[in-house]
Amino acid sequence: MTERHELRWGGFAGLAFVVLALLGRFLPGNPPTVDDSQTTITAWLSDNRGMILASALMWAAAGGLVIWFASAFAEAMRERDERSDVHLALLAGSVLVGGAIFVNAALTGATAFGIDGRDAGVTMAMYETTSVMTTMIGFAAALPLAAAGLGVMRTHLMPNWLGYLALLAAVVSFAGSFGVFASDGAFVAGGFLMTGIPLLLSAVWIACAGGYMVREHLPEVTAGEGIVPQM
Repeated sequence: MTERHELRWGGFAGLAFVVLALLGRFLPGNPPTVDDSQTTITAWLSDNRGMILASALMWAAAGGLVIWFASAFAEAMRERDERSDVHLALLAGSVLVGGAIFVNAALTGATAFGIDGRDAGVTMAMYETTSVMTTMIGFAAALPLAAAGLGVMRTHLMPNWLGYLALLAAVVSFAGSFGVFASDGAFVAGGFLMTGIPLLLSAVWIACAGGYMVREHLPEVTAGEGIVPQM
């Protein structure tokens, strides 16, 4: 059996995304929410400037890695069900999410970069922008997660529980995006409940799916009467 290194490397890309995304989220510490005072937010940005810039670089790299992972995953789905467009929804959705992650990382880096010499009002506007965008990424993430979940259950590419987990992550991400309507409280835009929980759940799914891809424990593809090994 010949090994399909593109599938394995796609799995590694997914695992690397999980590592960088979690480090990017938690390395600078717990950020203030948009309902905190202007003094609190600007002080946090100034005190953690270096960590925030490093976090922005991690997120920028993670944006590309999630596209790589999803591309390999979509190709494995396509091989098993060429008549379905689900793999295209996964691929297109991952490009949308990866691009949004990269743009948000750049905006976050810009917010911290000039913190010391910038008007506090401008800093607050930039911080609110990144908080809202972080929240709305969950809306975009619902598409590839739902496509992946449906694809798993349709093609039996992986165990069905991974399909259900992807659908659960899609629902939670979609629900989290409604934090854009809250300007204070537990459901505030950019808060942990509306962005951190969806991220953790999505990361668990990507880590599990990436693990299957790295180990190449996927079912064989049938072609007519013969069997084409999944390599």
